[in-house]
Amino acid sequence: MDPLKFHKIDENLTCNEVAQLKFLCMDLIPKKRLETVTDAKELFLRLEEQALLDDGLLIPELLITIGRLDLLGILEMSKDDVERNLLQRDMSSKGVSDYRKMLFRISEGMTEENLRAVKFLVEVPRSKLGTSATFLDVMIEMEKLQKLGEDNLDELYNVLDKCDKQLACRIEEYRAREQGGRLPLREVFGNEQVSLPVENMQRYVRRRDSLVPDSDTEPRPGEYYNMTQRPLGYCLIINNYNFKERSSLANRTGTNKDKDDLSRVFCRMHFKVEVQDDLTASDMKEMIKQFAKKDHTQMGAFVCCVLSHGEKGIVLGVDGKEVEIRELTMPIAECRTLASKPKLFFIQACQGSEGQNGVWTADSPENATEGEEYEADAYNPASRFIPIEADMLIGMATVEHYQSFRHTREGSIYIQELCNQLEILCPRREDILSILTKVNHEVSMKMLRGRKQMPEPRYTLTKKLVLPMD
Repeated sequence: MDPLKFHKIDENLTCNEVAQLKFLCMDLIPKKRLETVTDAKELFLRLEEQALLDDGLLIPELLITIGRLDLLGILEMSKDDVERNLLQRDMSSKGVSDYRKMLFRISEGMTEENLRAVKFLVEVPRSKLGTSATFLDVMIEMEKLQKLGEDNLDELYNVLDKCDKQLACRIEEYRAREQGGRLPLREVFGNEQVSLPVENMQRYVRRRDSLVPDSDTEPRPGEYYNMTQRPLGYCLIINNYNFKERSSLANRTGTNKDKDDLSRVFCRMHFKVEVQDDLTASDMKEMIKQFAKKDHTQMGAFVCCVLSHGEKGIVLGVDGKEVEIRELTMPIAECRTLASKPKLFFIQACQGSEGQNGVWTADSPENATEGEEYEADAYNPASRFIPIEADMLIGMATVEHYQSFRHTREGSIYIQELCNQLEILCPRREDILSILTKVNHEVSMKMLRGRKQMPEPRYTLTKKLVLPMD
């Protein structure tokens, strides 16, 4: 142990980070000895007392777990070096348990709103859970009451399932790994790739705190997409309004309301929103290629919203030229750093020039929406086909052959209802397909210039998608 190096590390850690390190070490240091620890230097001394620093890997492992990669330089190590050495760690050496890391990752995804809900739902004396208590504090109290442990996760799972299904899914994934014994490398060190020599490129079995090679299959993947990254991803909004200057088509009045509302909603979901106004067809294709070339490794999803005129399988640039929807979706579908991540497209454009007639039912509204201020985002060329790849969702404002409608002041019917339902149902942890079903219902109930409109989601999502909203 080099006291000077550990002193430098201690000087750069916050009180909250020290608390995180203490939590991760709860299985390694006797509780009485751990309770008196007030800073990182004391923690390192306690670890040394337990002869846990001999292989030189435990402190680097702790720093990587809490995301303080910048402090590895003090130990003259790099992240790749540490990960390589951890994979070759002797089976007799102790490290941070999978159980403890799983709980810590759940705490990282815990919002203030969910924390309040957890404190209300969990069966722990209120005197133990003051306003300053963190989620780590909650779990420590649950462990003291024997309501939480490696083989006792049901109560925590039930509480999380009511607050945030994605966090509850972390427990499901942990159980699957423990029961099957198989742990993909990406689950050992998070989402980043681990570089190994060719001779070591094998799957591994997790046995307690050690890794040994195995060639069996990986466990069943989780039921939900991971949406805990911050920022969550890029959201590109292409807003085409001014068509008159470069084409014979009308300007799309009211579209700026859609742009503003989409920007607000996806910002609340932790997306990095970028708006591009009045793009030509070639500019639209170039813009999507630029986003496909970005590094999305640290992101969890991608969203693209296109507000324009259109026809079946196409949208238009402000120069009136066609862009096949496949020319927007395919570059993103082929982006390697978005593989296995949800890629969402919301298209506000007509998919034909026909108007849908309604079939009156007993509960049809007596006062249908007036249509004088509604316009159609219509255009009428030859049809195109829309491809859809894995982990993709394309939300169309209307079904093929038909028009979609836009209010000249209040924005399009589809986008406005989409924003409304996302803001209502995302905080309730509804999945995206349930939300789009609600959007379909609400839009279908409106009468627009004597016509109806029915949105259509198309998807190849392989898991449930619950978008976060604070």
